[in-house]
Amino acid sequence: MASIYSKGKKLYMSWYDRLAGKRFNRSLELENTPVNKKKAEQFAKTFQKRLDEQYENFISLNIVKDSIDKAFQHFLRVNGNKSLKTINDYKRFQKKFYEHFNPKDPCTFITKHSCEEFLIALGKEDYAPNTLYGFTKNLKKFLNFLFQYNYIPHFVLNSDLTYKPEVKPVLIFSEEDIQLMIDKLECKNDNFKTVFYLLLYTGLRPSDILDIKVEDIDIENKLLNYYSPKVKEHNVVPIHDDLLPILEERISEVKEGRLLEYATIGEIGKAVRRYLEKLQLNKKGYNLRTFRKTYISLLYNSGVDLATASKLVGHKKITTTQKYYTHYSISKLQSELQKLRLPKSK
Repeated sequence: MASIYSKGKKLYMSWYDRLAGKRFNRSLELENTPVNKKKAEQFAKTFQKRLDEQYENFISLNIVKDSIDKAFQHFLRVNGNKSLKTINDYKRFQKKFYEHFNPKDPCTFITKHSCEEFLIALGKEDYAPNTLYGFTKNLKKFLNFLFQYNYIPHFVLNSDLTYKPEVKPVLIFSEEDIQLMIDKLECKNDNFKTVFYLLLYTGLRPSDILDIKVEDIDIENKLLNYYSPKVKEHNVVPIHDDLLPILEERISEVKEGRLLEYATIGEIGKAVRRYLEKLQLNKKGYNLRTFRKTYISLLYNSGVDLATASKLVGHKKITTTQKYYTHYSISKLQSELQKLRLPKSK
């Protein structure tokens, strides 16, 4: 039962929270007078009634009584089939979350108010907009898990306190830079040439092409079979005519097994970065993802429809492709503009 006691000249309230499993004390910021003590006792009575109602609601919902850390470990197990990047994102969020929430505390400490205070605290740190968005996205993911498994009652975060992604211009290779990279490939080995042309002519993720084997390539029918760790699907895409001789030459060299000698995506990334540095293109913001964005934008400027582009790059949702399918070239804009027909003066 919530009770009132005095300490010095001030009144305090003490109560036991059955949900948290702890006793709490707080100052009521009231002077210890007969009138204030009567007000405080009435407040304690109302406060206790609200606590009892919350507890009864908690029991009726069959809420699981576990610590935040146990719940998060459960969350990681349930999502253990996600990509390594996604798992690492969850763990980075976990580390930041534990700076605000004690992992030994019960899950009931995770409330609408405490989560919104967590978001406010994040905003005071020196994070880029998309980093804040990433934390927000993972917080919502974790909360939905807690709701689903009855760790906490459902609530909705104030949308004004959640962080939105920063919309940046889509960065793609310029035609001049693509030509320069192709012209200077003579000094590179066949392993690098193959990965460069695969990225350029397929728009696939580096993780999609990393483990492609000779037997995955059907030269006769111009088809490439690959497994995408990102979406966990096997896909087949057509091979561009200009890519065929590159693949044929590489196949004749390796004979069988893996087409590329790179062991990890990181090795591919380092090789591409070194090449960009050599060509003095490293200050333009280009990276491995630029190949995919460039490919999608080139498909658009070549008149390929959105649905086809989405299939070619292996997106599960067409809306994902659409984000990158808006890089209009000036020449295409000029061409489209000429379609406009207005009445002419006589």
